[in-house]
Formats: sequence, structure tokens, C-alpha cells
Amino acid sequence: MKLQISLFSIRLRLKPQSKSTFIPILLSRTMATARQQPAWQQPPSHPDTKLPTLKIYNSLTKSKVPFVPIDPNGRKVTWYACGPTVYDDSHLGHARNYVTTDIIRRILRDYFKFDVHFVMNITDVDDKIILRGRQQYLFNKFVSAHPTIDATVLDTAKAAFKTYLTKNLRLLNPELSPLKFQSEVEKVYATLLNGGPLPGNEKPGDEEAKAKMHIKTLSSAAKVIAEAEVVPPALSETFYTEAQDIFLPYLDQLEGSTIDADDHSIFTKLTKKYEGRFMKDLRDLNVLDPDELTRVTEYGPQIAQFVERIVENKFAYVTSDGSVYFDIKAFEEAGFPYARLEPWSKSDGKLIAEGEGTLTSKTTEKHSLSDFALWKASKPGEPSWSSQWGKGRPGWHIECSAMASDRLGKTIDIHSGGIDLAFPHHDNELAQSEAYWNTHTHDQWINYFLHMGHLSIQGSKMSKSLKNFTTIREALERKDWTSRSLRIVFLLGHWNGGIEITEDLVNTGNAWEDKLNNFFLKMKELDILKKSSSGTDQSLGEALESTKALVNEHLSDSFNTPAAMAAISDLVTKFNSVDKATVNPEHVEQMGKWVTSIVNIFGLNGSASPDTTEIGWSGIDVPEEAKPYLYPLSALRDSLREKALSKEGISVEDIKNIIGSQAEPETVASESAKPYAKVLSDFKDTVSSLDKPDAIGKEILGLCDRLRDVDLFDLGVYLEDRENLPALVRPVSKELLQLREEKAAKFRQKQLEKEKREKEALEKAEKGRLSHLEMFRTNEYSAWDDEGLPTRDAAGEEITKSRTKKLKKDWERQKKLHEAWLVANGAK
Repeated sequence: MKLQISLFSIRLRLKPQSKSTFIPILLSRTMATARQQPAWQQPPSHPDTKLPTLKIYNSLTKSKVPFVPIDPNGRKVTWYACGPTVYDDSHLGHARNYVTTDIIRRILRDYFKFDVHFVMNITDVDDKIILRGRQQYLFNKFVSAHPTIDATVLDTAKAAFKTYLTKNLRLLNPELSPLKFQSEVEKVYATLLNGGPLPGNEKPGDEEAKAKMHIKTLSSAAKVIAEAEVVPPALSETFYTEAQDIFLPYLDQLEGSTIDADDHSIFTKLTKKYEGRFMKDLRDLNVLDPDELTRVTEYGPQIAQFVERIVENKFAYVTSDGSVYFDIKAFEEAGFPYARLEPWSKSDGKLIAEGEGTLTSKTTEKHSLSDFALWKASKPGEPSWSSQWGKGRPGWHIECSAMASDRLGKTIDIHSGGIDLAFPHHDNELAQSEAYWNTHTHDQWINYFLHMGHLSIQGSKMSKSLKNFTTIREALERKDWTSRSLRIVFLLGHWNGGIEITEDLVNTGNAWEDKLNNFFLKMKELDILKKSSSGTDQSLGEALESTKALVNEHLSDSFNTPAAMAAISDLVTKFNSVDKATVNPEHVEQMGKWVTSIVNIFGLNGSASPDTTEIGWSGIDVPEEAKPYLYPLSALRDSLREKALSKEGISVEDIKNIIGSQAEPETVASESAKPYAKVLSDFKDTVSSLDKPDAIGKEILGLCDRLRDVDLFDLGVYLEDRENLPALVRPVSKELLQLREEKAAKFRQKQLEKEKREKEALEKAEKGRLSHLEMFRTNEYSAWDDEGLPTRDAAGEEITKSRTKKLKKDWERQKKLHEAWLVANGAK
């Protein structure tokens, strides 16, 4: 199932959830007009069951409607989700779709307590997969046959360069040589390269992103081709890496139809690799595995049978080459509405063409432009399965209809996918499935269609084909994101709205996470609170109950997570402001458990259960192996610091007594614990060596600060000093890292400014070395007065009054500089 999610950048555009009133439940059938969706049937209620008052924004109505499962008991929910087309690594646009889907799935399962059966597919047969698999196969074959760069390789590369250039950058001369490419492209495409639109466009968008991609591809290839013509590289690896993207389509154009398409391993080698990588990416993002995973390659015969039934029902026709097309006219004449989701897109030729795939023949026997392929007669170089119409393969849209119907039946509660799939893919799915089941009552196949909002950057979607994406694994490996921080950002936006990630949004997400980190850290001292608080203040309990009701209201309002996140934040603010001497500890504990449960429901705490009795989430504790050294070290530092800050101060004898009273760690340091053991040992040794009574207090405080800000900070541990309480031992947070970096940046800036001032002072001083009496005695002039001011130029002409006035000003300025220099150098 192909996913075309849009990209990420850095500002959150939060699309408000619709406030429109619910459409009436129309039991009569109404056809979709060009601009109006057909009537949607509200699933019948179950009077004997109690359902949550949940409303969901339904793409079939473009409004929020009550959620009623098909299950008579009101508990079981069937859900089919479009999965990935596995031919490349997944990017952050995919993460937006799958993480957001996972959030909703968890809320339905763990908050509303529905029994969700979740099915997702893997599209491992598709035009893009066929092309990519074939191209990689032919490219690897070519590289093996030509391990060094010879005349044949260069000739092929230049032909591939010309073909790619001619097809993709039509403003350039197709005869342009690789050697002259860079200078010419910078001239012809100057506006585009400077951030502007292509000719005829008002602003940059997908076309511009695609053109930039082609320029980048051709620039890399042009460089290595030009270099190889002068000095052929000894090794071919760099050459082929840089030129690969022009070789792939060219070799496929030459030989794609000649490969043995019965050898499915040419294609499955690619899909198995990327399916494995995709599933690992999802697990790294803490996305739950589907209950069932279906693959197109495992459904060839079933899909053919599915198509047969649609033909039998007279909603499809067979062409002379053995292809089968859906007959939209026949479907509508039978009383079925086509394009339930986006009737206004029915005549969009561009979307229709994209839906048919890049390998579709330009000339077909379709009855109508809008008719779409259910079964494609396989051409040479394409994988195929047997059918009654001959060798062929499934069309894109039929895959999901067949698999979802097979696993979940004639009516499904929820279907979901990225917003870009609404038309034609999901609309065609709906039509095919209704044509297959062909009920006399024209029952709807899907009751609730959920479309996840996209991620975008600079107006263009994140796309594998545009290569303008950051992969999930790159983002996690570079630590740009963690699974938690990315999920928080998505929770801060409406699931069906567009998100553009900006610095402000990242900071907002980090602040929310840090706030919860600090809250959970304070929860670790609940036992202390139970002993010290009078418990007379009941306000936190009231705030907790109010927040529970608010969160329920927000989640029931089409999974309004931004409002729920705000409510949780407000509750933590309330906790931070209450007097800990009077707050009721039971309310604090209840709050800690409830907040933990909600973040677990949202998937922010790994595999932790919402029903856990523990408080907190992962990442707020220091490594277990470090504790035998960190806690004694923190206690030692507390004692030394407290004594140094006291009125009587600290002495050498005090230091010996404090260190002597501390027990040595009983454990032998493991390899991973050795850095912490060393910090403890070094701190003790340094403190023990202090022997100057007058400065010892100041030195102790300096060492304590260094231990906190440098030695332990560099190990990812922070000692948070608190008034009248021991220092809190905690991991370094993103906020602390940011503050440290800001402090370092300010220091660097001050150093630069200081160096600049010193340099300017030095230059000024050096300039003052020259006497004002001598400054104009050069070949430029021929006569001077007693003060050294020129009276005649080199030709003997008298200096004009205006020029003399200017020279006098320069002379006076230099006089001051020289006199200052004389004073600085001790002259009179």
C-alpha cells in the first residue's frame, strides 16, 4: 500500500478540528455530486450496551460523528490501515502517519477499552517496486561487468547523462556536456536555485523540489564524468556512487524488458530488505505491531478471484491484452456513489494518472479516462501471476480491497491512511469493495475513514521520489529526535491536521517533556512528602478530578490530544505551585499514577502498561551500575558544600572527618561503571589534598560546582542543588544541555568581542606610531608648511582650499593618535 506522506521541516500549523455540526443520518441513498459527498449511514446503535460518548472526525462526512462499532456488544473494533510500499527507507513523513495511527489505536484500546483488531498491509508489488528492483538488478550487473572505468563505461555514462537531462531539465540544451553543466545550470536555473519558482509558477512547490533533485543528481554525475575523462579513477566505487541515479533509469530503458520476470527474487530481495527495516523503524518509534500483517505477494490468487467477482457483477470489463478495468459508469448507473471521500477530485487527470502508476501504457482500451486498473496484463520485465485473463498482476487499489475484505469482511469499522491517499486510492478501494459485495441495500464497506495529516517543508511534501526526506533511522541515530520527543510533537498537533515542524514547536515539545521529567523526579520523593506534609490542603485532589474530566472530554472529541496535553501540563503547574508542607500526599500519589497512566496510553513510555502501579517514565533515572558511586558521591558533596557554606566555614580537619565517615562502595566497578567510580575517587583525592586554610572554603565550593557542571555533566548526570534538601541525582535533560550550550555560546561571543577590541586597540596604537608632522611627507606632494601640511602637489600645483581643509582634518586626527601613542610609550 503506497504511502505518499508530505515532509517535515521546522512551525506547527495546527489545523483546528472541525466544529461543524454532525450531518444527519440519511437512510435514503444520495448520489455524490461534483462538490458534495454522498449520504453516510450512521451505524445502528446497540441499546443494551453502554458506549463511550466518543465522536470521530470521519473523512466520509468531513465532520465529527458518534463512533458506534459494528459489534453488537459494542466492544470489538475492526481496523484496516494502509501500510508502506517497501522500496526505500521510511522517512519522518511516514513516522507522522504511523505514530499518529498508533496513538489513536492506543487511545481506543487502552483508554476507551475497545477490543481493537488491527490489520496492516505491506505493498510488495507496485510499479515503483518493479522499477527499483529491476534498476538495481541491472545496475549491479553492469557494475560487475565493468569494475573499472573504461571507454565503454564513459560512453554509457554520457548517454545516460544526456537522456536524464533531456527528460528532466528541459530549459537546458540537451546536447550540454557534463563539463559545462554546472556553469550553465547555475545561469539558466538561477531563480530556482535562489529559492524562487520555475517559469510560470507563482511560488515554489513540488515541481521546484523535483527540479532541484534533478539538478543535484546531474551535478554529481557531471562532476565524476568530467573528472574521469581527464584522469580515469583507479577505483570505480566513487564514480558509480555519484553517477548511479542517471544509470538506473537509462539501463532500465535499454534492458528492463529483457530480464527474467519469473524470477521474483529480483523484486523480493528489495522488498524483504525494506520491509524488515520498516518494521524495525516502527518498533524503534514504539509503534505497536499490527495484529495481522498482509502482503500483496501472498495474495495473488485471492486478488484475481476478487477481480473475477467484480467482472461477474458487471462492474468491470476485460480488454484485449488481458487487463481488467473498473467500469465507473456502470457502477454509478447501478446506484452506487463513486468517490465518496473526494467527489470534487473525480475529474483530476493528474491524480488519476498518478493512481495508475508509472508503468501504465499511454494507450489503453479504457472506456473512460477515470476507469482504473483492477488487473494489469504483465509486460516483459514485470512479475506476474496466473489468472483467467492470462499472466498479470494486481492494480494498486485492488490490493487493499481484497486483503481487507478477506481478513475483516463485508463491513469494517475503521480504515486509515495518509491524507494523500484519499483520492484516488481510497475512493477506488471503496468502489471496488462495494462492487464486490454488491449488496442490494448498497451498504457502505467502511463506516469510519481516518486520514492522518501530513508533514511538510517549504510547501513541498516529504517524498521518496523527491529525495527530500530525513529517514527515521537517520533522525534517531543523529539524536535529532527520540521516539518520545517525536511522539510528543505529533500529540501537540491534531491527528488530521498538517504539521510543519519549526524551532518553536521543537522547543514547545522539549519544554513539555522536561516539565514531565521534573514532575516524575519529584514523585520519587513521595515517601519524604508523606512524612513531612500535614495533608490539610485538598486543592490538588480537586484539580486532579477536574483534569480527568477535561481529558476525557478532549479525547472523546475526536482524540483531541493537543487539548489533553495542555490539561496535563496545567495540572503539573498546579502541583508545582501547591505548598508541599500542607498538600495531601494521597492526592499527590493519585496524580502521579494517573499522569503515568495517560502518558503510557499515549505510548510515551515504551511498553509500560496503562494499568501499572508505578509512577514515572523511563529516562528519569541514572544508570543502575552508576548508583553505587553516584549516590555516595552526591552525599559527600552535599556534606562538604553545606559545611563550606556555614557560618563557621570548613577546615582541613572537617574535610578529613567527612571523607572518613563515608563507607567505600562494596561492589567492584564493572566496565560501564568505571567512569563513575573514577569521578568519585578523583573528587576524594582532590578534596583531600587541599591544605590552605584561608582559601579552603572557596576551593571546596569551586570543586563542588565543577563536579556538577563538568565531571558528572559530561557523563550525562546532573546534581540539582535544592534548598534544605539533598541534591537531586538525575540524568542531564535536553533543557540542561541547551542551557549549557547557550552559556558556552555567550562565553565564546564575549571572547570574540574581547579579541576584537584588543585587535582594534592594537591597530589604533600602531597607527599612532606615525607622527602627524611626517604623515604627508610622501611623493604625492612637493611642498609642506611648518606643521607638515602639504601646500603643493607632486606637479607643483597649489593645493586647493577644499582639499587643504580635508587634509587638515586627517592631520588633526593623526595628531591625537600620535600623542596618545607617545603617552602610552612613556614619551613626553
